[in-house]
Amino acid sequence: MKLDLIAVLAILVLPLLLRDGFILSVASVAAIYSILSLSWFFMERKAGWVSLFHSIPFGLAAYALAINPILIVPTFIISLLIFIVLSLTGREKFIFASFITAVVFWYLSHYIVLTVNGELIGGEEGFSFPPIGATQAYLVSSLILIASLASFVAISKSALGLKIEVVRDDEVAARSIGIDAMRIRIISFAISTFLAFLAGICYILYFGHASPEIFSVEVALLPFIASLIAGKRLLSPVAGSYAIIIISRAFAGILPEAHLVLYAAVLILSPKLSRWWNAESG
Repeated sequence: MKLDLIAVLAILVLPLLLRDGFILSVASVAAIYSILSLSWFFMERKAGWVSLFHSIPFGLAAYALAINPILIVPTFIISLLIFIVLSLTGREKFIFASFITAVVFWYLSHYIVLTVNGELIGGEEGFSFPPIGATQAYLVSSLILIASLASFVAISKSALGLKIEVVRDDEVAARSIGIDAMRIRIISFAISTFLAFLAGICYILYFGHASPEIFSVEVALLPFIASLIAGKRLLSPVAGSYAIIIISRAFAGILPEAHLVLYAAVLILSPKLSRWWNAESG
């Protein structure tokens, strides 16, 4: 765990030392999506729920801040409630229910429109927000990423972390020893949703714009693909996110959809990757 945190810290400091605009841009996007991937990783690895819905809290946070910051709390609650309701379908159906919900929301997001001073804004164009600057946005997202990793380590070693793992492994057994499984599930979802919200806020602070693309299937799949790439360690979602962003940016001029090719390759090779990472962890 400590080596993972040191490695991430070194990766985050490097772009600031190099002072290259392109490297800082790539690192900023990678850090933002690493936070999103960590939120997914916590729900999947710690709580045992495989979600393809994290694009929703991620996008809603960006939209809420762009439209009116007062909407942050209501949209967070809505995202959490959707997670809880979908979980009632059971673990096996949860992944499909979450993905269908994400796709439906992506479609509906094109119709989020407001009237401001007699003019319509939103829709496919999305909403704008004053960015805080590349360096400042990178520092904010980097600090949140480090804090998230440290928090995960702390939670893993705490009584709450043990309860989350017990509920993940066997809810019936957890109830038999007096653990409120539903309460623990809600807490796990709240932690994961909160982190996805922070990622969405970092996104709008850096890009200064949020459009329906933020709810896309590509964003919904990114945390899942990132974790498949890099294995089951705490650093895995961070390493996988960096790999996806670096590859997509490196080949942007030659193959604009390079990340989709990577997605397809990882999904095809996922059985072998899973066996490899299981062997490594064993």
